[in-house]
Amino acid sequence: MTEQSAMSEHTIVIERVLDAPRDLVWKVWTDPDEVTKWWGPEHFTTPRETIEFDLRPGGVCRLTMVGPDGEQYPNDGHFGVVEPPERLSFGQQTTDNPMMESGETTIEFIELDEHRTKVIISSRMICAEELIAMAQAGWGSQLDKLERLLASRA
Repeated sequence: MTEQSAMSEHTIVIERVLDAPRDLVWKVWTDPDEVTKWWGPEHFTTPRETIEFDLRPGGVCRLTMVGPDGEQYPNDGHFGVVEPPERLSFGQQTTDNPMMESGETTIEFIELDEHRTKVIISSRMICAEELIAMAQAGWGSQLDKLERLLASRA
């Protein structure tokens, strides 16, 4: 990011239909033992010992992604909405990321039938314009990993 890059509010919305029951999709989003298996874009990991979830409104939502080069990307935030198995939100009011000031993400889990769930991810960020494409690619890659995990359970 250059010194001239301004922070402004952006919202990205991503939808994905997953071939798994809604209760299972909720579990892999909210159980740290499951989150460690898929969270982060391809070639990133999220070590279990870095995940701390207090799954209630206002509760802690912390994790650290580790890039393929070993660089760490800590996320230190809170849960906003926790409505099992329908809606979850989490966010950060401040970050150490020079491209992002704050962010809030809401996930809706919509049961299509007993074997399929639509997830709708709405991520509102105050960030540099350059971060938007990176965030969209990251979510897409991360959801690909989630699909593979769920397929292994079918």
